[in-house]
Amino acid sequence: GDADAAANTQLSFTTGVDYSKGDYGTAIDTSMVVVPLSARLRPGNWRVTASIPWIRIDGANVVGGSNGPIVIDPNAPRTVRKGFGDVSLGLAYDIPEQDFGLGVQFSGRVKLPTASQSKGLGTGKADFSGAVELSKTYGPVTPFVSVGYRMPGDPAGIDLQNGFVGSAGFSVATGRSVVLLSYDYRESASLLAQDSQELFGAFTTPMSKKLDFTLYGSAGLSKGAPDYGVGAMITIKAF
Repeated sequence: GDADAAANTQLSFTTGVDYSKGDYGTAIDTSMVVVPLSARLRPGNWRVTASIPWIRIDGANVVGGSNGPIVIDPNAPRTVRKGFGDVSLGLAYDIPEQDFGLGVQFSGRVKLPTASQSKGLGTGKADFSGAVELSKTYGPVTPFVSVGYRMPGDPAGIDLQNGFVGSAGFSVATGRSVVLLSYDYRESASLLAQDSQELFGAFTTPMSKKLDFTLYGSAGLSKGAPDYGVGAMITIKAF
């Protein structure tokens, strides 16, 4: 009932630092530093998220789109730009595994064009995306597979493509820590770049009752993905 939902409501805040580097099929390497700032509210089986990243891009004319960088002009000269990125709002609904024998999550996200387009930090247009994820737990191991679709808004003079995203992997609970490994695929939003394929790994462990620490890394398998990425995050549970 409502009392149960209130008792199960959780609020958390996450920040950290993310570094990635790659040429995205252009002539020069682009390095990107992202400091995520996000809040998540979980009333019962619902999840509401809001986030804004601080971004520093050193390299080609690549903007930090939702679901990965977008190549705008591969021949533009190297520049360094920094500032706040786009605000992203997400809504998800979880169907617990005990209901049907399979965990199901439906999620949707809208990216609002708050980042500076003139500084090359965003496309200046809203993006929409949706996804469904299936998972099933076998003891400490939980395999999962997800498929989604994203619709980036077109900046002036550029026709960005809608595209599929997909992920498959598993998480392993070891005590109170969790290890996650996945293969992630993303159709390129730009005809100037290849589709993105990468391997991703993460380790999350509680530092206290209110604090979780996550360390992660990725390795690019295609020109559309960064060559590598590393990052760390801290999640603070408010209640």
